Amino acid sequence: MIAIGADVHKKKTTFHALDESGESMKEFNRLFRSVPSDRAGIEKIEEYLRGREYQILMENSTKTHDVYWIMESLGMDVIVAHSTDLARITKSDKKNDDNDAKELAVYMRVRHQNIDQFRVCYMCPGLWMKRRRLCRIAKQEMMNEGNLKRKIRSELLLFGIDIDATSVTTQKARSKLKMLKDPVLDALVEAMEDCQKRRSSLEKTIADEFRNDRIYNKVMKIPYFGPVTSAYLSATIVDIDRYDSKKKLASSFGLVPRQRDSGETQAHCKITKTGDPHARWLLIQAVFSHVLNCPDSQLTKFFNKMNDGSIADRKAADTKPAVKRNALVAAARKMTGIVYAILKNDRSW
Repeated sequence: MIAIGADVHKKKTTFHALDESGESMKEFNRLFRSVPSDRAGIEKIEEYLRGREYQILMENSTKTHDVYWIMESLGMDVIVAHSTDLARITKSDKKNDDNDAKELAVYMRVRHQNIDQFRVCYMCPGLWMKRRRLCRIAKQEMMNEGNLKRKIRSELLLFGIDIDATSVTTQKARSKLKMLKDPVLDALVEAMEDCQKRRSSLEKTIADEFRNDRIYNKVMKIPYFGPVTSAYLSATIVDIDRYDSKKKLASSFGLVPRQRDSGETQAHCKITKTGDPHARWLLIQAVFSHVLNCPDSQLTKFFNKMNDGSIADRKAADTKPAVKRNALVAAARKMTGIVYAILKNDRSW
């Protein structure tokens, strides 16, 4: 099988091919050393390779998706690797398009010899990528709103303003803040209200976009999993049958521990944090809200055990931190197992 590396950039893509014996395919490499990264350019590659056995390897990047979707629509055999696994490229002193394409071809050839040196990225269809990006905008508004709340509380503390603004998002709290006629607080409250309006509008758009989606509707039934989190998890998972175990699903969120093997001992380290960081953040935030507000949930009981007590009890006893990070991550990992069971076995929360 021919092994081909494709180094993708905005305007041009550099290709390099190795034949079945590992030798450079001189004609191919001369013709397609630099090809426009558009459909017309990719069609020329497909025409040349038609009827041959080959596989193309690309490194994951923003532009990779567009080229991948073109190749896939043309029926080309292409896979994408995580850049963090391609050390000979990312850590190379000889960093140029030609060398990167050659190294990708070598990685592909080694894979053909049944030696895995990299993980294959799941490249979701364009529709799902658009849905993810919609959710990311909503997630950013959530984060902006949180930052503005903290700034308001900081401003109150800085100037010793004694107002019960624990929940500054309530209409009552905002009315009190506006009565102070403080220009800084007025600006912060106005910005927060604008942020809330945008987030509310985005949530309605997301709910409409995902209203017939099975995964979204299942996840939405989990207490404190709102429309943004449910939609993003759906757009990340896409098809639960892609995962053959709950551990694989947890791994895709980067919630499994790294492993360090030394002789006969095995040490578990921090989580891998591979996969989509937005999905992981939203999942952890939703799990935090769940364990904070659902005392009778089995997940909350698991979290309390890992946390050496509930959040409320630890706060009452002035035990710091009230939330152990490893307990929250463990609860998020357990939640992925619950989501897996719900989707795989068609259960309800």
